[in-house]
Amino acid sequence: MAVNAGPRDLVEQKIRELLVSELGVDPQAAATSDPDTPLLGSGIGLDSLEAMVLVTGLEEAFDITVDDADLSEELVRSIDTLVDYVIARGGAHQ
Repeated sequence: MAVNAGPRDLVEQKIRELLVSELGVDPQAAATSDPDTPLLGSGIGLDSLEAMVLVTGLEEAFDITVDDADLSEELVRSIDTLVDYVIARGGAHQ
């Protein structure tokens, strides 16, 4: 991570770390995938249960609450959509 990394970069890095530590995603794939690569299906390859584990990890890592109404395929579409959500919920200050 760059020395002058901003909040968005730090949130993205943490999400990539969660993909590896909580879900066993290949570290190389997690580190080099485009932030817009789909997390579900043929992209990173998460299933719906793994997506829920990732959401729980986000809640714990960033001290945020993901509202039930926000739980959708769109939320976990990509690393980018998760970064946007965490920042919008104020989690970038962790």
